[in-house]
Amino acid sequence: MSTSYNLDGIRVQTARMLEIYSLLRRELEGANKIGMPQEARGRLQQAVDTIAANMAQLAAQLAAATETPSAVHDDGSVEYPGIGRVDAVEARELEEILDSVLKWHAELIQNDTGE
Repeated sequence: MSTSYNLDGIRVQTARMLEIYSLLRRELEGANKIGMPQEARGRLQQAVDTIAANMAQLAAQLAAATETPSAVHDDGSVEYPGIGRVDAVEARELEEILDSVLKWHAELIQNDTGE
């Protein structure tokens, strides 16, 4: 891999965070229905908030690193100021990761605002 970013690792960690977030949200919703003690609900909410903050941070880092490619080469590789040169496959993978994180973040904001 030509970048300091381990895209496979980022993809796996992102998928894990999304899955854990989803599971924790369901658990929290269930806890509210069954009258789980406030302390336990607070721990669940703190875990949800931590994952949301981590995902927002990841989105910001990836967006900043890929904001404006400085060059696209004939072989399809892309030069990003914040990352360096990545081959065409890595560039697509990076875009897919960023897209999934940004979609998740948009859904989170939409759910939080009730729209």
